[in-house]
Amino acid sequence: MDAKLINLSKRRVELVKENLRKQNVDVALIMGVGMGNTVLERLSGSRSGSVLVVPPEGDPRLVVMPIDYTFASDHAWVKVYEVSEANSRKRDPTSNIEDVFIESKIPKKPKIGTSLNALTPIIQTWVKNKVKGELYEIKESILDPLFVALDPIEWPYQKKICEIVDVGQQAAYEAIKPGITTNEVAAHITAAELKAGASGVGYLQVSTGRRSAYSHDSAENVKIKKGDLVLVDLCPSANGYASDETRTYIAGEGSTKSKKMIKAVNKSVESVIAAIKPGVNGGELDDISRKSLAEDGYPSYPHTLGHPLSGCNQPSLRSGSEHILIEGSIFTVEPGIYELGYGGVRIEENVLIKKDGFEILTKWPRVHL
Repeated sequence: MDAKLINLSKRRVELVKENLRKQNVDVALIMGVGMGNTVLERLSGSRSGSVLVVPPEGDPRLVVMPIDYTFASDHAWVKVYEVSEANSRKRDPTSNIEDVFIESKIPKKPKIGTSLNALTPIIQTWVKNKVKGELYEIKESILDPLFVALDPIEWPYQKKICEIVDVGQQAAYEAIKPGITTNEVAAHITAAELKAGASGVGYLQVSTGRRSAYSHDSAENVKIKKGDLVLVDLCPSANGYASDETRTYIAGEGSTKSKKMIKAVNKSVESVIAAIKPGVNGGELDDISRKSLAEDGYPSYPHTLGHPLSGCNQPSLRSGSEHILIEGSIFTVEPGIYELGYGGVRIEENVLIKKDGFEILTKWPRVHL
C-alpha cells in the first residue's frame, strides 16, 4: 500500500475511533477471513489477518494467524500480533486480543463494537464468559458508511484495474475463433491480465453456444463452434481494487438472431448511460434497462442491473433500490438476454460517478459484429 492509500486508511480509522467515542463503545473488533478482505485492507493496509482491534484512543492492532504473519507484517501500517502455534490450531486469537485490551487500557466488562454476523463462535464465547463484555453492532452505523463510495485518492487505482480488464477482453476477442476451446481462450485472458499488472484474475467466465445462456458459468473446456455466441465475463483485481467487465462475441459469422440480441442489450446499456447522473437512484436505472429490452421484445433478465465494486457496499442497481448515485459511486451496468437452449448476451460497463457527471472506465468496445 503506497503512502496515499496509507494516509486514507489512517483517516478511516480515525473516523471509526471518533464514532466509537460518540456511541460510547469501548473497543471495536473488525473481523478478517484469510486473504482478500477488503475492509481489513482499507483499514490496516493488510488484506490478510484475523481481527483488527481498534480502541477509541491510541493505535489499532492487527491479530493474525502464523500463516498470515509474514504477509501482514510486510503490508500493514499497524502493529501486528501473531497468534501462537497452539492457539492457531484452534483458530483462537482471543489471547492476543486480550493482550491488546490490556495495552490499550480497555475497561473491564467492555462494550465491544463489531459486525455480529462476522464474529466467530470462539470470540463470542470469550466475550461472554471471560471478558464479560457486551457486544454492540457497528456494521451499519460505523463500518458501512466508510465504504459507500471511493475516495478521489482511490480513483486512479480503479481506473488502472479497468484498463487491465480491457486488456483481458481484447485478448479474448483476438483468441476467439471456431475450433478453439473456452479454456484456451481463458488462458489467453489470464496471461494478458497478469502481464498487464493484475494481482489475480478472480471470476472468469468464457461460455459458448447454448452455455452462453448461463448467467454464470466457468470455462469448462468446450470447443467453440462457428457462429456461437461467446460470453466473456472478467473480474481481475490489483492493489485491492476490482473490475467486472462482460462482452459477448460471435465466433465467425453469426446469425441474424444473435446479432439482434447483441444490439438489443447494447441499446439497453445505452439507455441506462443516458440517464446516469449524480442524484439518480439505482432502482430507476434498473427499470430503464428492463423497459428498453421489453420494447425490443425480450424478457427481463434474472439478476440486478448492477452492483458496486472494489469493496463499496452501494449502490445496488435493482428494482426498488433507493441507493443514490453520489460522487465516488463505482458500479456495473450489465443487462442481459438469456435464451435457454440457444445462447445469451450480456454487456457490462464499470461506471464512476464524479461531482458533475460520470466516467465509463471500461473502454473496450461493446459491440463486435
